[in-house]
Amino acid sequence: MIRSLDVSASVQILLLPRTRYEASYVTDCDQVGFAFETQAGEHAFASDRRSPFRTHPNSLSYIPPGCDVYSHSPSGGEYLLLRLRGDRPLGMRRFNDLVHTGASAASCSLRRILLSGHPAPELDVENCVSMLLGATSQVLTGDFTIPAAARWMTRRRLRIVDELIDAELHSRLTVASMAAKLELSPEFFIRTFKAAVGMTPHAYLMERRVGRARALLQYSLLTLAGIAAECGFASQAHMATTFRNRLGLRPSALRAR
Repeated sequence: MIRSLDVSASVQILLLPRTRYEASYVTDCDQVGFAFETQAGEHAFASDRRSPFRTHPNSLSYIPPGCDVYSHSPSGGEYLLLRLRGDRPLGMRRFNDLVHTGASAASCSLRRILLSGHPAPELDVENCVSMLLGATSQVLTGDFTIPAAARWMTRRRLRIVDELIDAELHSRLTVASMAAKLELSPEFFIRTFKAAVGMTPHAYLMERRVGRARALLQYSLLTLAGIAAECGFASQAHMATTFRNRLGLRPSALRAR
C-alpha cells in the first residue's frame, strides 16, 4: 500500500512498499529518494543502456526534472520519495546510493508519520523535509564527503551480510557472528559497517527483523508470537517494543489495517 502526504502544493511525500516493480518515465519534477533497504535490479538514466544495480540500505538519491528513467527490481524495497514542484531544480546532476546520516534520521521520522495514519504537526514534517533537502544540497554542491572507513565495507561484504541475515534471521544472530563471516574483528566490522550504512550492525539487524515481521503481519496467518519467533525477536513483547520505537505503532495496530 502506497502512503502519501501533501505537505504543500509543491511538496508531496510518498512511502512505497517493498514489492516487485518495473518503471519507465521522464521525471516532471525534482525527485529525492531514500531507500530503507538494499535494492537490486537494473536501471538506466538518460540512456537506453541498462546496467545492474545494488544499492546500499539507508541510501539517498536525486533525479532532476526531465531525466529519462528506467528501473526494474524483482523484489524492490521500502522507499521514501519526495516530489518537489519548484520553480527551479535543486540541481542538474543526478546521484544515487549515497549514505547520509541526516537523511536517514529525517526519512525514518517521515516513515513514522506516514505509517501512523494520523495528522502530524506541520512543523515536524517541514523540518524533516528541510533536513532531506539540506542533505541533497550538500551532495550536489560537493560539501559532502564519504567517510574513509566506508571503503572497507564493500558491496560484496554487504551482500554477504544480507545473505547471512536472510538465512539466520530466525536465530539469535550476533554482531560477532556477522564479523566472523567476513573474517573481520567485531570492532573493525562495527566501525566500517556504520560508516557505509549509517547505522550499527545491530541496528541494521533489528531493522531487518522489523521488515520481515511487517511482511508476515500482512501476508501470513501466523500469530504475533509466531511472527516474533520467526523473525528472531526474544519475545512478542520485545517485537512490540521494537515496533513502537522504530515505527511508532504496535504490530497489532499494523495488522489491523
